Amino acid sequence: MLSAFVALGTLAGIAFSLALLFLPTLVAKSRRHPNVLPIFLVNLFLGWTFVGWLIALVWACTRQVAPVFSMPVYPTIIAPPHRPAVASSAAAILLPPSPSRRWR
Repeated sequence: MLSAFVALGTLAGIAFSLALLFLPTLVAKSRRHPNVLPIFLVNLFLGWTFVGWLIALVWACTRQVAPVFSMPVYPTIIAPPHRPAVASSAAAILLPPSPSRRWR
């Protein structure tokens, strides 16, 4: 009978240890972190060291900041009215008016 309690205590201890080991993954999953898989991999391979576990926990607790897309604001400049520097029609350039030639 005593061995059953020892086995039950051992299983409870193993379950508690695994839950504590994968706490960063559970936190990331509950917070809907976009990097759950990389946090899990860091936790799986480096979580047995305290530094790796702490890095995974801090990463899981960070808030993801959405990038801010803003366009630069330029000052509005009102230009003066445009006056063309060239003639308004090609005929004025190609056929200059002469007194000897009349338009039909």
